[in-house]
Amino acid sequence: MYIDLLLQTFSITLPVILLVALGVFLKARGQIDDAFVATSSKLVFNVSLPVLMFMAIVTADMQVSEYIPLVGFSLGAALGAFVLTVVVARLGGFADAQYGAFVQSAFRSNLGIIGLALCITAYPEQGAILGALVLAVVTPLYNLLSVWVLSSGQDDISWSKQLRLTMTNPLIVAIALAALVRVASPEMPNVLLSTGDILAGLTLPLALIGIGASLTLSRSVLMSTSVVLAVFMKLVVLPSVVVVAAVWGGFRGAELMTLALMFASPTAAAAFVMAKAMNSDSRHTADVIALSTLGSGLTVTTIIYVINLIGLV
Repeated sequence: MYIDLLLQTFSITLPVILLVALGVFLKARGQIDDAFVATSSKLVFNVSLPVLMFMAIVTADMQVSEYIPLVGFSLGAALGAFVLTVVVARLGGFADAQYGAFVQSAFRSNLGIIGLALCITAYPEQGAILGALVLAVVTPLYNLLSVWVLSSGQDDISWSKQLRLTMTNPLIVAIALAALVRVASPEMPNVLLSTGDILAGLTLPLALIGIGASLTLSRSVLMSTSVVLAVFMKLVVLPSVVVVAAVWGGFRGAELMTLALMFASPTAAAAFVMAKAMNSDSRHTADVIALSTLGSGLTVTTIIYVINLIGLV
């Protein structure tokens, strides 16, 4: 039983790990470069991932309104993770630039790529829609909380601009359009559905290979207490708290696994872009992204195994 359960667990995590590893290998061999990563990332963020979100919601054979508790819990979990990380950062006495970088890199999950990829691998149809719902409500909150914590000590932050950028995020726009289509219930032409499926199929291979190709670690990463602590918070402490709270809240099956996978995913690559743009400690953020991505293979596999072993899915 234990071997079968372990193999079932690996069937969820290994495809994601192998595609990230392929990105590392191809970059090391010089077969892809930084220009490829930049271009493919733009394609994923602006085209294929929004199409994937749109298709998942439009074609879902389920009532989205049934998952209001999941949406509410996701918001509470994201906010709770942020508060807990702020408390740890305060106790750690970090300087302003590193304080913001620590908090953002510790609480902000890679929902759109790795979290969603894990959900889809675990539940090919249901995982996409559940992942999309979590992503739709948590991503705007992540963005606003990140701006808030990174802007400590700065007086020139335009909150109206940040809110506008958040609401015009291609993922949020795609999910909003999909919701409108669900309400209107028009007959979607087969040619559009087929084209959408092809575009959506580009997302995970391109995104995961790009993540692997972009991984970089400074030589002193394992000597940095703040980096190791942020990774420990991201991969162990926060997912454990979220999963225990979700079980206590009555979530089981695909909903519980979706919450576990989304919040156990490593630090989002977008954290580096935001840290750099707001003059925070971008080197710290890059190290946390790389180390948490590498370490998540073990921690996510463990979390999935334990949840299945206990019989909660």
